[in-house]
Amino acid sequence: MNEDRGAPGSSASAGDPAADVVEQGGRHFPSLNWRPPRGAAILLAVGLIIGLAAGYAAGNRQASRNVSPPIASHGPASPAPAPAPQLNIDKMVPYEAGSALNQAGGTCSAQSGRELQLGVQVTNGSSAEIRLGQIHTVLPLGGLRVISQQWAPCGAIGVRQDPPPLLPGDSTWFSVTLNVLAGCPGPLPVQFTVDYSWAGVAASVHLPGFSDLGQVPYTGCARG
Repeated sequence: MNEDRGAPGSSASAGDPAADVVEQGGRHFPSLNWRPPRGAAILLAVGLIIGLAAGYAAGNRQASRNVSPPIASHGPASPAPAPAPQLNIDKMVPYEAGSALNQAGGTCSAQSGRELQLGVQVTNGSSAEIRLGQIHTVLPLGGLRVISQQWAPCGAIGVRQDPPPLLPGDSTWFSVTLNVLAGCPGPLPVQFTVDYSWAGVAASVHLPGFSDLGQVPYTGCARG
């Protein structure tokens, strides 16, 4: 007599789909060893890959739209460098301007009470004409005060203050009148700076004048 496969308690044959069903209390549950068909798994994997690719492409498009373009700078332009100064060759002096006018070595002096007049001879040592200008008396140790000055030797009266041009090799005198403030001016130095123009260029020269007044006659000064 053949056994009924559908009868309770009978074992299912191998390969029967019903073998994946577990009977419990008259209820049928899928077996835990059940696996989806291979075709369905492949379709599920392909769909997952397509979804990921679509999401990545959409994210790239959104990121490219969110990138802000570079902002152009509208600040002030950097100033152009200043041009290098140009030398005016026509105004350059080929001669040593400080030695164009020099102290020739002659000096003079004259006293009137507490006033002392000191004079120096200057010479044009250049090959061009010199126009003489202002005289500046330099008193390193003080003790004296300038009263007046003139382009003339000591003792001259009524002399013009603007001397004629000094030709090459020529000499002239200037003198300065000082008020003696010290009891004896002997140790006091007196120097001069003279303004002039030579070859169309303004210049000045510092002259030694008198290193001290020890050799200058001065009445009333007791000398040791």
